[in-house]
Amino acid sequence: MKVPAALSTAVLVASAAAFDKNQPWGKRDYNCVNVFQGIPDNATVAPETEITIKFNRDSKNCAEYLSKFEGSDYSINLYNNPVRNLDVIKFDKQILIQKDIPEKTGTATITIPSKEELGTVADDSVWYLRISTSLQNAPQWPSIFYAAGPFSIR
Repeated sequence: MKVPAALSTAVLVASAAAFDKNQPWGKRDYNCVNVFQGIPDNATVAPETEITIKFNRDSKNCAEYLSKFEGSDYSINLYNNPVRNLDVIKFDKQILIQKDIPEKTGTATITIPSKEELGTVADDSVWYLRISTSLQNAPQWPSIFYAAGPFSIR
């Protein structure tokens, strides 16, 4: 049975647009960070807005053995329009917001970049904020993360 080219292209586009932020973004990447204050999904945030993010590792998504290992300092990055292509996440833009956040503090106050720093992107309604760290003392050095989004910056 042949599938019309237009229909198969539409199916591919629809599947590419469905980005699951909770799936691993790389090898040995686990959605283990619990963020209980931050940017809600589908929100609209103004450039230069200050936001306090509160987090811990009490996530029910995480395998128990990972909680035995101390996390390195956390980093927070903004991603515009991430798309999964097999095992690789591609995105239109990535901006480092903050790094060197000690795990024990459990909080970070960030500032959304200015319009100039954000630059021009194809779709300003598809931003994700990812907070992540690595577990350097665990076998195979896994990373753990939380991703908020999508949200708009306008």
